[in-house]
Amino acid sequence: MRNGAAGSADSGEALLRRMAARRRRDNMVVVVLAVLAVLGGGHAVFDFFAPDPKPPGDEAMIAVAGHARLAGAFAEDFVHTYLGASSGDQDALARFVDDTRQISLPKTGQQVGEPLVVYQSRTFVSGTVEVWSVTVSVRVGREGSRQYYRVPVSVSEGSLRALTLPAAVAPPAVGADLAQAYSAPCGEETALTQVASGFLNAYLTGQGDVARYVAVNSGITALRPALFSEVTVSVTAEDNHCGTEGASARVLATVTPKATTGNAPTLSYPLTMVRGEGQWQVQAIDALPALREPLTVVVRQGEDPGAADGAAGTTPTPTTAAQIPPATQN
Repeated sequence: MRNGAAGSADSGEALLRRMAARRRRDNMVVVVLAVLAVLGGGHAVFDFFAPDPKPPGDEAMIAVAGHARLAGAFAEDFVHTYLGASSGDQDALARFVDDTRQISLPKTGQQVGEPLVVYQSRTFVSGTVEVWSVTVSVRVGREGSRQYYRVPVSVSEGSLRALTLPAAVAPPAVGADLAQAYSAPCGEETALTQVASGFLNAYLTGQGDVARYVAVNSGITALRPALFSEVTVSVTAEDNHCGTEGASARVLATVTPKATTGNAPTLSYPLTMVRGEGQWQVQAIDALPALREPLTVVVRQGEDPGAADGAAGTTPTPTTAAQIPPATQN
C-alpha cells in the first residue's frame, strides 16, 4: 500500500512540475511579444508569426519570362506584317517602329507565313526598360524556304517598340553530334529486346497490356487513341550483355511504325529498364538518350560542317570522337 501511495505522490509531483514548466514557457512567449510590440508595433508581432517570405528573385524571374513572351510575340507580328507589306502600308507599320516614311516597300507584298521565334536574349536593362534581341523565322513565298530576321524590341511596363527595321540573318548553324553510350545491338531473342518490343507494341498500338511490361509506379500508360497498327522494334544497349547480367540497363529502341495509311517515319525511344521480380521492366521513357561519359563530340572526317544533310548516294565518311573537357571555374 505504501508503494502505491508513494507512486501516486510521485505522479502528482511530476504533474505539478510539468504544469510549472509550461507556465514558465507561456510567460516567456508573452514577454517576447510584449518586447516586439514595444519595438516595432503590431507589424513586428505579425512578422513573428508570419511564414517565411518567398525566396528573393522568384517574382523577378516570372516578370522576365513574361517580358520575353511579350517581346517574342511582338517580333513575330512585326516581321510577318513587314515582309508582307506593300507600298502604301507605311501607316500600318507605324505601330511597330518609328519613322516609317523612310521605308521603301514593293508594289506587291510577299506571301509570308508560319512566323516562329527561334532565339531571343535580353541584351540591355536600364530601370524599367529592357531590350530584347529576337530572331524570327518565316516562310516566304508559296513554297519558299525559311528565312530568318532579327529585331531589337524594347519592353517598358508592358509597352513594346521595335528599335530598328528587321535585319536578315543567317539561320542557326548545324550543331555537333554528341556520342551516345549505346554500342551493343541486342538480338530479337534477348531479354531486353523482347520486353522493349512488347512494351512499345502495347504503348503505340494498344495491342497488349502496358502494365505487364512497366515497373510499379512508372506512371506509363498506353497512348489513347493508338497511333499505329503495327510496330517493328530493334534495340541497342550500353553493353553486350543485353539483359543477361545486371539489375538495370539503358537502351535505345528504334521503332518502325505502320499506320492504317501505310508506313510512318521511324521513331526512337531511350528507355531505362530494371530487373524486378526476376524479369525486366521498363522504368522510364527517358527525356534524352544516354550520352557517353566524358561528353564526346562525333567528328566526321571530310564532312562540310555547314551542310545540314549529306549528299544522297554518297558513301558515309569515317568518324572519330573528340572529348569535351570539363568546365573550369575562373
